[in-house]
Amino acid sequence: MLLRLLPCMARELFLGQNFIREPEPDMLMDDHSGAVAYDIEGKEGVLLGVYYYQIIQMCGLIKAGDTVIDLGCGPCNLLCVLAQLNPESQFIGVDLSEEMLTLANKNIQEKNIHNIKLIKQDATNIKEIASGSVDVAISSMAIHHLPNKELLTHLFIEISRILKSEKRVYLYDFGKAKRTETIDFFLNTVTNNFVKEDYRNSLKAAFELDDFKYLTQKHLGEKAQVFSTLIVPMIVVIKSASHPLTDDQTRRLKLMIELLNTQQRNDFNMLKLFLRMSGMRSLL
Repeated sequence: MLLRLLPCMARELFLGQNFIREPEPDMLMDDHSGAVAYDIEGKEGVLLGVYYYQIIQMCGLIKAGDTVIDLGCGPCNLLCVLAQLNPESQFIGVDLSEEMLTLANKNIQEKNIHNIKLIKQDATNIKEIASGSVDVAISSMAIHHLPNKELLTHLFIEISRILKSEKRVYLYDFGKAKRTETIDFFLNTVTNNFVKEDYRNSLKAAFELDDFKYLTQKHLGEKAQVFSTLIVPMIVVIKSASHPLTDDQTRRLKLMIELLNTQQRNDFNMLKLFLRMSGMRSLL
């Protein structure tokens, strides 16, 4: 894949933009069939390897007794695993989609998890959460659903408001490519038609890397660093400093990775490689 990526890198480096950001057709995934398909991909499909990489990084931010908020939690596939790996912490899942929260509640009950609370609210204005009451804010592939830069700004303001002074964060999302050819290249790696169409919409709706850098510096300061895949910033991670994983987390996470199928493990390893090349240290 690395060799096939070289033409994309060249175009991104030397050619100008040939498309502008296009907001997602629907800000909320409230279609039942779409929500169910996304839920399945997060449990056993293409998202699993990517989720496991993020969960490892998130565990490196969470301490026993912390309150952790997931902004745009969706069906809580990622959050359920994270809560199981950090049983002494409390988790809050925030989403506006009724369909997603219904699936999330079902997943939480099926796994008999007792340290997750769900809130139906706008992540840019979480009225139920007091200022300075949250230890860690996380988000995975949800930010690009915001319709415009104004609400992106409001999101960072809200994250800063609800976090305690340490301002521990892990925010993961797509970054905007310059060229439609780059988007087409990554779409060609996806075979599931639903996932491909959703992926296309997500990549077109991604915000600029410079937007993330500016808002991180303004609202989180030196407490967080922005990482992105080199040259083609398809993945952007905003992350605070980590601590080592516990022995139990390390053992369980290694076993989880061993159980991934070939494609999921390839996705995990490629994401790990590309972000390590940008300076983001892997914890496992």
